[in-house]
Formats: sequence, C-alpha cells, structure tokens
Amino acid sequence: MYHLNNTYSEDILSTIRPDHISEYDWLMDNMKYCREPAYQKRYRTYWRMNAARLCPAYCTAYFDQLHVAQSRKIPLSALARTLYATPTTRTGKQSLQISFASKLLHTADPHLPIYDALVRDFYFWTSPSPRQSLNGRINTLYAFYTFLEQEYQRVLTHNLLQNPIRDFRSRFTPKHFTDEKIIDSLLWAFVALLKHNAIPSGLIEYD
Repeated sequence: MYHLNNTYSEDILSTIRPDHISEYDWLMDNMKYCREPAYQKRYRTYWRMNAARLCPAYCTAYFDQLHVAQSRKIPLSALARTLYATPTTRTGKQSLQISFASKLLHTADPHLPIYDALVRDFYFWTSPSPRQSLNGRINTLYAFYTFLEQEYQRVLTHNLLQNPIRDFRSRFTPKHFTDEKIIDSLLWAFVALLKHNAIPSGLIEYD
C-alpha cells in the first residue's frame, strides 16, 4: 500500500485542499486559546466534530482536557475514560469518542498519530464490537493506536514514504506539520480517493 502512495503521490496530493494545511497551522499557532469559543469553533470544524452533534457539556470537558494536555502527557486510554464520563448528548448518552481523543492528543503533541476510520481502513483493521465492555474496547483501540505509533516510526526510519512527504512539504510549505502528521494526511487522502472510485475509474491501478 505504501508503494501505491509513492506511485500516485501527485494524484493523492491534488485532492488535499490548501485549507487543510492553513487551518491546521492556525490551530497549532493558537492552541493557548483552546478555551475560547472562536478557537473551539474552528477546531470542531477542522477535526469534523460537528457531525457528531456533541453536547456543550462534552465540548467543555473536551477542551478542558486539551488545555491540560498542553502541559501534561495524558495516555490515550486514560483520556478516553475521562471523556467517556461526560455524556455526549443532552439526554445523558455516553459514547466512546476515541478518534476525537486521539486528535486532542495529536494537537498537544503533533508527533502522535491520529486514529480515524480512513486510517483504520488503510490498515484493514476492524474496530471492536460495541458489544464489548468499555475496558475491552479501549484496550483494543489502544493496542491499534500503539501499532500506529510504531508503524509511523518504521515508515520514517526506512523512508517508505520519503518522496510523498518531500512532495507534500514542497507543494504546501506547512508550518507545523510533522512527518507523522504528513503520513496521516497521505493515508487519509489515499483511502478517501479509493472510496471515490479511483480504482474502477482507472485513476489508480493495482499491480
């Protein structure tokens, strides 16, 4: 799969909008304002939180944790449990928002990976069943998150995406994108391209 990212680097990069970079850089520059509504509005838009319809109480707890994470390292498993304690809806429903938790930790430390459905699909990984216990789901997701940390370092150590990372930097000249964040963007864009019929249309060909 990394081979395809290298082969079709230009096609993948062409799907990434410039505001994907500019908004990220703004969020990183202004992180100290994370408790202010203007920052939170742009953060929620960038990380696609609005579609989850999270209630105000959850958002308050979330950005409080982002404030804490800027000065203290928080393990993903601990953050997931902390956020789960606050209902995500006004009716009191709780849900495990592991993707948003990983985005919070990445914002505080941009060398950390991001877990979301497209990155998950790149590695053909299956999310744990909602019928599992909370601890079981968190432990399973944390194990995959640990894999991502180790895998991204392997990618960088062995230069598996060296050219696409170089091309990304040349094309967009990002201010705050770490190599890990560029890997995330490349994988995300690649899977999104596949989901928009890149293979049946002939844009990407397996070999």
